Formats: sequence, structure tokens, C-alpha cells
Amino acid sequence: MEQEYIELTGRSEKLYKGIKTLEGLTADELGLMYAQYYSMKNYEEVLSRRISLAKELAKGE
Repeated sequence: MEQEYIELTGRSEKLYKGIKTLEGLTADELGLMYAQYYSMKNYEEVLSRRISLAKELAKGE
């Protein structure tokens, strides 16, 4: 799960960099890229919370 989080964070950073640096994108393309970026960021938050909960549970055992 932690590896997935690290990989997802890297991909979302690359996507954001692409959004900010690529020129000539149509509004539709930009919209799709932003939708993907925000979906990835939301999933990052979910994974982060799951990792935290798993660590808390492991400490309790």
C-alpha cells in the first residue's frame, strides 16, 4: 500500500507538471487532465489515511 502511494504521488506530480508546461492543449484535453489529477489526489488522500490506520492497528496489537 505504501509503495502504491509513492508511485501514485510521483505520477500525479508528473501529470500536474505536464498540465502546467504543455502548450496547445484544447479545453477538453485540459479538463480531462485536471479531472484525472484531482482523482489521483483524492485517491492519495484515501491511501494515506489507510496507511495511517494500518499503522495504528499494528501498534495496538
